[in-house]
Amino acid sequence: MGAGNGGRSVKMYRLLLFDRDGTLTYEREDYHRDLSRLFGYPFTSPVLKAFHTAGYLLAVVTNQSGIARGYWKLGEVETAHRRLCREWDVTPSFHICPHHPDDGCDCRKPAVGLLNEAMDVHGSQPEESLMIGDSLGDYLAARESGMHFGLVLTGRGRVTRSQLPSLPTMVLDTIADLESHV
Repeated sequence: MGAGNGGRSVKMYRLLLFDRDGTLTYEREDYHRDLSRLFGYPFTSPVLKAFHTAGYLLAVVTNQSGIARGYWKLGEVETAHRRLCREWDVTPSFHICPHHPDDGCDCRKPAVGLLNEAMDVHGSQPEESLMIGDSLGDYLAARESGMHFGLVLTGRGRVTRSQLPSLPTMVLDTIADLESHV
C-alpha cells in the first residue's frame, strides 16, 4: 500500500483535484521554461484514466506564476495542458492561477479560489472533494476550503511532510497509491 495511512476510502469523494507540478508531472526548478519538456509521470495516465472510467470528476488546480513572470503566455500553458491530455488520454478541467506570488490574488494556492472554482464547475461540495498535492500551499488550500487532503511524496512532498501542522487524510508515495484507497 505504499505510504498510505488511515484507510480512508477514495469512494467517499466524487471530485479529485490534483496539483500539477510534482503531483502529476515532473517538477522542475526552472518553472518548465520550455513547456515542451513538461511531462507527466509514467503512472499519471493510467491513474487518471482509471478514476475517470470509474466515474470520478477530475480537476487540475495549478499555480503558474511563470505567466506573470513573463516566461510564457496563458495560451502556451493551455497548449501544454492539451498536449498532456492527449498523453494521458483523459481531459480533467484545468484551473490556473497566472499571478505572481506578490499579487495578492484569491486564486493562488494556499488561497482557495482555484479549489472553489473547480468545485463550482463540477457541482461538488468540499466534503465530496479530495485535493491531492505535494506542497504546503496545497495542504493549506484544502484545509481552508474544507476538503480532505492527500499528500504525495513525489515532487516536494517529502519535504512538505515535515512542514504539515497536522496529518493529512492520506499519504501516498505517488498518485498510483490512490488505487489502493478505493
